[in-house]
Amino acid sequence: MPIQTPAFKLICPSCGWSKLFPPMGDVRLPGQVLDKCPSCGGEPLNRVKLNIAEKMLVSIKAKL
Repeated sequence: MPIQTPAFKLICPSCGWSKLFPPMGDVRLPGQVLDKCPSCGGEPLNRVKLNIAEKMLVSIKAKL
């Protein structure tokens, strides 16, 4: 039975770039989650939990 992963945010420690990732299924395909910053090429990216406002934003986008 698939288990949905929670939403998360990736942040580049070098330049501050960030991106929200909505909840996904239990399988991740290559390219779905980034391993280096698309802006500056920095790696590794920090993975953090969403705050309440970001969770609401992801929830609203999922319903559109």
